[in-house]
Amino acid sequence: MLNTIKIWQNRYFHFWDCLNILRAGILGANDGIISVSGIVLGAVGADLSNTTLFISGISGMIAGACSMAGGEYVSVSAQKEVQLSKLNQVATVDATRLREIDLLNPIHAAGTSFVSFMLGALIPLLAISLSTPAWRLINTILAMVVALSLNATVSAKRATASLPKVIFRNVMVGIATALITYLVGLLLGGQVAA
Repeated sequence: MLNTIKIWQNRYFHFWDCLNILRAGILGANDGIISVSGIVLGAVGADLSNTTLFISGISGMIAGACSMAGGEYVSVSAQKEVQLSKLNQVATVDATRLREIDLLNPIHAAGTSFVSFMLGALIPLLAISLSTPAWRLINTILAMVVALSLNATVSAKRATASLPKVIFRNVMVGIATALITYLVGLLLGGQVAA
């Protein structure tokens, strides 16, 4: 079985495509965590029902995952076209050894982004759905902070920046998003009720 996996990896994945998949996965998970946290915390600010919170979170998760996958596909397709164009301009021995496997694969990036967004989005969605109304806000923010910290740790594994700096930066983006959407929910929720 392990041999089959290695053959499959050698056939379908190359160094640059693996880096591209890693980037798409980290970005997708981060966006899923932050986007769905923002959606459900905005709904909490508006004091919406548990059913509305859950439906909003699920809708945001599916829409975001589709959007991320589509964006990755379009973006990586454009990168691949630039790669092909540059390679066609170069007439060296090294260029003739390049094969299709050496180029970025937009399907790999799109699939990775879709799945990682869904997995990241499940964290705040489960936190808010499994919490009592009194603890929805706190539990969702805590789940978001922990998830963003873990995702930052994975992304910083080979980075030159210090781990605390990467975690701080990632968590601050999440907290800023949560604060803004919660305040908007409070503002709009009060106006709708009035």
